[in-house]
Amino acid sequence: MCGGCGVARLALTLALLVAACAPESLGPAASGGDGLGGRVEPPAISGGGGGNPVVGEWELVTVIPIGTDIQTSGVHWSFADDGTCRQTIRTWTYTEGVYHTTVRECTYANATGGVRVVFAGAAPAIFTVSFAAFSPNRLVLDGLEYRRAG
Repeated sequence: MCGGCGVARLALTLALLVAACAPESLGPAASGGDGLGGRVEPPAISGGGGGNPVVGEWELVTVIPIGTDIQTSGVHWSFADDGTCRQTIRTWTYTEGVYHTTVRECTYANATGGVRVVFAGAAPAIFTVSFAAFSPNRLVLDGLEYRRAG
């Protein structure tokens, strides 16, 4: 029997997940600038339709090694054209083998430099908004890049 096989399997799983999620596999990173060393103010985005580029489903998945464990976290944003939104966070750890899901309903509206999000029972938060590499499928929300999921 292999006394270290569990650790070896965990290390192999982590290596495969990290390789699959490596930044270079996602294309150029969002710089928050104009590509010439200058800062560019993110566009103001709002609910209400009219070709709003933030409307849709957006996902970000991260893999984090924690000691000998691995945790994955998936954040899913849904922005509707009527100004409503939903944030769903789903986490999973290798040792537990179970998903934990948190769903937060919200509204969003235009704000200088981004989008103003209000979660039920919480103070409003302003999220900066831009699109990585000018792609309508790569939303950068408060510095984190999400891929269009729908």
